[in-house]
Amino acid sequence: MKILDIGCGNRKISGAVGLDRNPKSQADVVHDLDVLPYPFEADQFDQIYGIDVLEHVADIIRTMEEIHRIGRNGARVFLRVPHFSSTHAFGDPTHKHFFNSQSLDYFCGGFSEYAYETSALFKKINVKINFWKIHRIDGVSFLANRFPGYYEKLFAFIFPAMNIEFQLEISKP
Repeated sequence: MKILDIGCGNRKISGAVGLDRNPKSQADVVHDLDVLPYPFEADQFDQIYGIDVLEHVADIIRTMEEIHRIGRNGARVFLRVPHFSSTHAFGDPTHKHFFNSQSLDYFCGGFSEYAYETSALFKKINVKINFWKIHRIDGVSFLANRFPGYYEKLFAFIFPAMNIEFQLEISKP
């Protein structure tokens, strides 16, 4: 199984090929993540991780298309991004984007009126909104993940989340 860790920093996933723009990181391949294409052939990876990296790229659509290109059909993609209600979202001046539970639905058929704009299709396997410990104990986490739309529209700034984890599967014809 071939694994890619995009934006690996100094916490590269064991056994993965690390990709990062910082030469001081544990990257096996040093490359600016905003320069596309990435230096990999198509259909190379069975798993792709992007932990706390998608919020830093200039163009999410092109980055997701690149992830789609370098992953094999059926490859699993694991992404973690800051939730829009998190203090972490706004605490880092290098963050360019913030996310909600529907932010990647664009690539999963959730916005059919824009389906012609990208051919990078993914199947949504799981979405989990992560919370600080107090809201994991008091039940907010359970309710927010059971009813994410209501939580994000009505309660996100009352009970702020920490981040969101997306698990996707690459779909190719």
